[in-house]
Formats: sequence, C-alpha cells, structure tokens
Amino acid sequence: MYKARHAWSFLIPAGLLLAVFSLIPAAAALGLSFTKYNVFEQSVDWVGFDNFIKAFKDEDFLQALKNTFYYWILVTPALVVLPVFLAILVNQKLIGIKLFRLTYYFPVLVSVVITAILWNWLFSSDGILNYLLSLVGISAVDWLTSTKMVMPSLALVTVWQGLGYYMLFYLAGLQSVPTDLYEASELDGANFWQKHVHITFPMLRPIIFFVAVVSTMSAFKEFTLMLTMTEGGPIGASTTVVYMVFHKAFKQLDMGYASAISFLLFIIIMLLTLLNKTTLDKEST
Repeated sequence: MYKARHAWSFLIPAGLLLAVFSLIPAAAALGLSFTKYNVFEQSVDWVGFDNFIKAFKDEDFLQALKNTFYYWILVTPALVVLPVFLAILVNQKLIGIKLFRLTYYFPVLVSVVITAILWNWLFSSDGILNYLLSLVGISAVDWLTSTKMVMPSLALVTVWQGLGYYMLFYLAGLQSVPTDLYEASELDGANFWQKHVHITFPMLRPIIFFVAVVSTMSAFKEFTLMLTMTEGGPIGASTTVVYMVFHKAFKQLDMGYASAISFLLFIIIMLLTLLNKTTLDKEST
C-alpha cells in the first residue's frame, strides 16, 4: 500500500501534464477535423467526414504523402543501420575514444535551425560541395533547387545530424553484450562480420526495433528542415504532410482540414509501427 501510494504520487502529476498538453489538445484537434473552422470566424460548421474525403481527392495532399514516404525511405534505413557500425567503432578500448564519441554526438546538440543554415551554405551553387565537385571535373549540382535532388539532400542532413543520437542507443546495447560470446566465436574461427552478424545483431534486436520506430516517427514528423531550407519547394517537391498541415492551418487558416490531415498522418505512423513490431516478432520466433 505504501509503495502504491508513492507510485501514484509520481504518476498523477505526469499524467496531468500529459493530459493538459497532449491528450486534451489531441481530442480537440480530432473534433475540429470534422468541422469547417476558421480562426477568425465565430461559427464552426459540422461537415462530418468531408475533410477526410477531401484529403484523398486532393492532389497536393497525395503528393505531400508521396514526398513523406520518399523521405522516410531515404532516412530510416540509414539511421537504423549506419549507427550500428558507428557504435561498434566507438566501442573499442582505445586512447581518446571518448573524444570520438563526443565528436560523433556533437551534431545532435546543434539546433536544427542552425544546422539548416550551415547546410544551406554547403548546398549553395557556389558552396563547398559544388567546389569540391568542380575539383574533380563534375559540374555543379542543384542540391535544393532540383525536384530530384531536394529530398536526398534533406535526407543527408537528417542522417548526418541523427547518427550520433542513435549511436548512443546501440552503444549502450553493445556494452551489455557479454564479451565471452565474442571470445568464444573467435576461438571457433569467426571473423569480424560473422561475429556481428551472429552475435551483435541478434542481441541488439530490441534496440533495432526501438530505433526503427523512433526514426520512422521522426521522419514522418520532420518539419523544421523543410521550413528553413526549402519552404516546401521547389514546386512542392519537399512539401511533406506536416509542412502541409502547417501551411493549411497557419497560412490558409483552415483548421478543420489541417486537423484531418494530421490524424491521417497519425494513423499511418501507427500502422507502420505495428508493422515493424509484427515483423520483428516473427523474426524472433
């Protein structure tokens, strides 16, 4: 009874904050998704599922959804796989290894807006990247002004900034793997790749699932880079669903339609999360 009372004393304040800042606004947004509501108008018109039906007929929304999936495909596999090898590298017992860990984690500490400004400079027509390409005889690339290159360019920025963040999760998992397993595999003649394929990856399966879910949610919610680097352009090539929600809600002031789009995005993220969980559960059985 004593422990339960203390547990509730910790849970209730957090639950109230969650309700006030997450659950209640989410419920209000769900209600707005069934209405036609403008911030500066007094009336709220009930339209039922019209906003959801409109979304599936809206070419702009379908294009934004396509852009979002494309961005997710570019970002999430890289952020699931590459940090594993980075974590393996910084998990070695070497002099100054903590400095390398800090170096790889440093981009995470930089504001996304500052990161966008720096990479805008790198991606500019006369920036460093095009200058380096010119040294080997390659013509300048339209990183952010080409409809084909803008999403890979934004994905590159996201992967660069996220590597160190997910590296920490894998590093924590690696340090919990018994060293006896690696020593036994070395005695059996296993090489570098065999050790990690048969020991590291199976032991890191729960963390891989966690990283896949978190990186998926982050990819579908990414907004700051699109706002600060491209403003959804060129010609809508980098307009994601979240950016479209922002544009509809705060520029066109169509709160009902924006709320409907946001809940469609919520359903998509939930389905992808369940798909990831089901896939990993099948592989573990």
